Amino acid sequence: MVQKEQTKVSLGRLITPSRVLVADEYPGKKELIEALVRAVCRDYPQLDPAYVASQVLKREEGISTTLDTGLAIPHARLEELTDFAAAVAVLRRPLVAGENELPIRVMFLFLSPAKPTFFQQHLQILSALAETFKPEFIEELVSLKDAQEIAARLAR
Repeated sequence: MVQKEQTKVSLGRLITPSRVLVADEYPGKKELIEALVRAVCRDYPQLDPAYVASQVLKREEGISTTLDTGLAIPHARLEELTDFAAAVAVLRRPLVAGENELPIRVMFLFLSPAKPTFFQQHLQILSALAETFKPEFIEELVSLKDAQEIAARLAR
């Protein structure tokens, strides 16, 4: 029996240096999400940053996407997209968003097309993020010098 090979999306393909934010600290989770949304929207003129941020924040209200590894994966599915888009923030000091929230070291904002044909890849990317961003890898990213190095490391 021949199995169809799923098309995989490279995490590194989604991130360019202009979509990497490196900060010692950040005032809050909402502000960090909004900064990452602005970074993505610069490359997608059809996207309204305020609308995209509202969709991501609405999704975050339901269930936090912060994992115990220090990775947060805020995400949304958008009708306006025809391909996947992402931005990443690497924080030198963990962001503790609230009393019952886990500390965030890396935030990977992930946007995908809302079309059903993209849903399987959407799930694959979420799975790949959780698998890739283990504590050791997060520490490696935090130790890198700048956005160029981080983007290059994600491209491997």
